[in-house]
Amino acid sequence: MRIRTAAAALGITLAGAAFATIAGAGSASAITPLSDPGHGIYLVVLFDQGDTVALNNSPIPGVLDQLAPDGRTTMLIDPASRLPRDDNNVYATVPDVVSEAARQHGEFGFGWYDPNVNWGNPVRVIQVLP
Repeated sequence: MRIRTAAAALGITLAGAAFATIAGAGSASAITPLSDPGHGIYLVVLFDQGDTVALNNSPIPGVLDQLAPDGRTTMLIDPASRLPRDDNNVYATVPDVVSEAARQHGEFGFGWYDPNVNWGNPVRVIQVLP
């Protein structure tokens, strides 16, 4: 239990650092943090188009990839995405998802959820393309 608590604390700390780093990148930053534990949303950070580009140009996607374990991450990828996938799986890393969103002027989100409301997974990666 201590390992889970420490991992959760580390994840929240890194998300906060990511938020602070990217938010400080510009005065008109549009990063939206969300939290609603009553609905199983522990922490979600949504990046607009400009912040997705800034995020892509940082080491943070690689760190987020380490926090998104294989088989325990729900990836909600835009239907227009060219990332490899089949009916039930996306075969891409977090940096791949961020990079594609940045190149196509899209948006990115990353969050920690109650697995009971996130298809059995604690992590969700979100990509929206224009």
